[in-house]
Amino acid sequence: MRKLYPIAFAVVLLLTGGLTLVADEVVFSADFDSMPETAGSYGEWEVSRGRLHQRDSGNRLAKINFSVPQSGLMEYSFDVRYQGGGLEDRMGGFGVHVFADRAHRGKSWGNGESYLLWINYDENPSYGKAGFRGQVYRSFNHSWMELPESYDIPLDPKVLSTENLRLSIPLKIQVDGRSGLVKVWDPTRRGTYIRFQLESAPGEGRYFSLRSNSLALSFDNLRIRRIE
Repeated sequence: MRKLYPIAFAVVLLLTGGLTLVADEVVFSADFDSMPETAGSYGEWEVSRGRLHQRDSGNRLAKINFSVPQSGLMEYSFDVRYQGGGLEDRMGGFGVHVFADRAHRGKSWGNGESYLLWINYDENPSYGKAGFRGQVYRSFNHSWMELPESYDIPLDPKVLSTENLRLSIPLKIQVDGRSGLVKVWDPTRRGTYIRFQLESAPGEGRYFSLRSNSLALSFDNLRIRRIE
């Protein structure tokens, strides 16, 4: 079994003036007026009222795949809204598979060779520590993923308020396929992001996936850009 090495996380303030982009190519875009072409899914995915819904709050491995060429510096942005679930079993999570070389069209634990960037709440976890966590899994194939301890960090549980659960939360992530550098913008603190280094650079990928665990969620304004 391959071993992943510990990686330190650091919070970095984004300098004023914005990020200067060398190039800007939109490689995938969906406003969910209708269902875009997918590369398979598992769960109850459907488009309704201009949003993509995953309605099965009991599904722990729900995901939907899209064919998206990825190389260089990629940016992923979308908004997510809580729709239900997670209360009875005291667990729930969602995230994205990026730079996947293959996509499993049905139920699977992993998703080809890829990285899963994951937000999770679990009071009795099978993987990682309990509570509200930010995690990065490395997927080696459709049935094998690993979560190193250094990719499992605590998040502030105060954001899990009733008021916030009614909101559409905007998310923005950058992943550099050449260097493995990742930036995840904090939607609660304007102009800040978390920066960390993956164990190895993902290189190139062919698929992007949205994923959820024990939650009903909806998504909109999905944009994937190659910016460098």
